[in-house]
Amino acid sequence: MGTVQLDVNDDRLTRQAHQALTASRAVGRPWYEPPSFEETVVDWRHEDQAEPKEIWVAEHDGEVTGLAMLYLPMEDNTWLAWCDLHVHPEHRRRGHGSALMDRVVERAKDARRTSLVTEFMVPVDEPEHGYRRFVERHGYTLSNTEVVRHLDLPVPDSQLQHLDSASRPRWAGDYRLETYVNGVPEALQPSLCEVMNQLIVDAPTGEIEYEPESMSPGRYQEHLGVERQMDRTRLTTVALGVAGEVVGYSDLVLPAGAPTTVFQWGTYVHREHRGRRLGMAIKVENLRRLQADHPERRRVVTGNDGTNSWMVSINEALGFHVVELSPAYQRKLD
Repeated sequence: MGTVQLDVNDDRLTRQAHQALTASRAVGRPWYEPPSFEETVVDWRHEDQAEPKEIWVAEHDGEVTGLAMLYLPMEDNTWLAWCDLHVHPEHRRRGHGSALMDRVVERAKDARRTSLVTEFMVPVDEPEHGYRRFVERHGYTLSNTEVVRHLDLPVPDSQLQHLDSASRPRWAGDYRLETYVNGVPEALQPSLCEVMNQLIVDAPTGEIEYEPESMSPGRYQEHLGVERQMDRTRLTTVALGVAGEVVGYSDLVLPAGAPTTVFQWGTYVHREHRGRRLGMAIKVENLRRLQADHPERRRVVTGNDGTNSWMVSINEALGFHVVELSPAYQRKLD
């Protein structure tokens, strides 16, 4: 049994790796909509200099049985590496996962990382789930747990209006909201990036410590270009301060290959502008645009640390309900 780095330009092996990934993610998750091969391969073939990725695969008789995606940030949080490991359900309990795990640990050490983090999805009511036991056997300890929630669409207009009316008196007159499709204008990108870079610091992350990220307008535009190639749609609602700068934002991302699913990416209000119900306001405004432009979508998926009471209260008011957990495990590297 061996592991090799995937040649992402090899269509046959890349398609097999995509099949192993989607089959693994679908186990026990009937709501899961897999990304298409076409959008996945765009992502895999994109070379992000700020966060290069390596995709390692396990093979048996010329067939890909599993894969591990290793991410190595180069401009911030450079002591960390992230790993996302999957084994096809038909090939589990044969050592493929362990071989892949050993490989990414070796590669993270080669890259002089001192911490390796991995995340996965598990049912709410299975504290001894097999995924947990697997990573614990490999030296990982639980560092944080996010609660994954779904919002069934459409949200009634009356509910959105009620939430809007309750929050608007707190911010109207001092801020304005604007919504953009597939990226904000260049003039707003510097202040948006400044706000985006603070999210990882302010959001609860348990025992995993982070420094601000290093998103720049250039890298932001690069990401938007990749999303266009993937045929994704991004809806961004921003809150603008008196000087026209971004002080808060919320992103919804619509993958082409999952035609009924929407992913809630970052939602964040700068700490100097909190207490004005801007978080609720930008999420309501973005949902309104989503439902007006994309009535075919049926659910929004989001995850938040259970201790993030501010965001949890907003999501619960909108109607999000708990579906599963996403624990983060960390392994300290020698």
